[in-house]
Amino acid sequence: MNWSRSRASIGALTLCVATLCVPGAALAARHVVQPGESIQAAVDAASPKDTIIVMPGDYTETHGGNAAVRITKSLKLIGKSKPGEPVRLLPGEGNENGIVVEPENPGVDVDIEKVKIRGFTVEGFPRNGIWLQYVDGFRIERNVSANNLHNGIWPTLSANGLVKQNLSYGSLDSALWVEASDNVRVIKNELHSSPTGLEVTISSNLKMVKNDVHDNVVGVGLYHPAGAGLPAIPPYTQYGDWLLSKNHIYSNNATNNAPEGSLPSLLPSGIGVLVIGVDRVTMKKNVIENNVSAGIAMLDWCDGIGCDTPPEVADTSADENSFIKNTVTGNGTAPPPLFPLPGHDVYFLGGTGNCVKRNTFGTIGFDTLPPEC
Repeated sequence: MNWSRSRASIGALTLCVATLCVPGAALAARHVVQPGESIQAAVDAASPKDTIIVMPGDYTETHGGNAAVRITKSLKLIGKSKPGEPVRLLPGEGNENGIVVEPENPGVDVDIEKVKIRGFTVEGFPRNGIWLQYVDGFRIERNVSANNLHNGIWPTLSANGLVKQNLSYGSLDSALWVEASDNVRVIKNELHSSPTGLEVTISSNLKMVKNDVHDNVVGVGLYHPAGAGLPAIPPYTQYGDWLLSKNHIYSNNATNNAPEGSLPSLLPSGIGVLVIGVDRVTMKKNVIENNVSAGIAMLDWCDGIGCDTPPEVADTSADENSFIKNTVTGNGTAPPPLFPLPGHDVYFLGGTGNCVKRNTFGTIGFDTLPPEC
């Protein structure tokens, strides 16, 4: 007997029994949406794990819901954009957000598993462009978030995701914000023209690699839990382990147009990377240049933002952060009047357990650096 052939036959039979040979077993279907048709109607009609293909054109939903497109099941939503022929989602009456992915009852129902969003231009919404919450396993790829006025792309309360090769700009908070999420990769995105280009709060196990971050107020903001829109969860030690590597972070000198009185409005212009009150960040092989206030500023939350009201997480210092093989030059050349310090390439203020190794730094604030790693 040919045992290897028999094993293969048994495997094929097992697969058949588990899927196609069982009466009523369903295969994932494809749904195609043409201009003039409703994307939300296709989403509602789809079964979990289906794929929705949206052809080039402008789409405005008329159902009046808070989100133009709300996804509450495992789906692939694919825009067939071409050069000069985007799939563009615009706000209709009542639409505050562009694409929202969340369970039917957020925080009550189980998390949605495996969602993919690719190829959309989401433009001009009063709140968020692409917003995910309670999603386990997501891919947000090759989208454009343009002038969505809260956050551009915002995965929150989610896990095991990839945010790759998106363009996001024109928000009044963050172009891309990873909040309260675990095991997320942020790769090769272009982020500009927002108070913070790339923001992270109360998250763990993040990799942010090869992003192009420019012309924001602050390029990359790695913020203490007090800067989050959600409450931190004890014991607080789970936050951190963030890798920021091989990014180009430059010319973040924009005027701060965030709404007066909001936390983003407190950000001083001209900072490449602001590490404020967070722990266990590794910055490696980044190029940070032409930010007029500072290339890297690491400081205590209370020193940077203030602690008139003590934050929920009492540890406000930046600790156990590593800075390795970064090139940080040509920064701090013209700090604006409201910047509280003279301009320099790097500032490392306070904290314990921080270290540096084989960096190329220009000027150093207060002539002090953490010890060698």
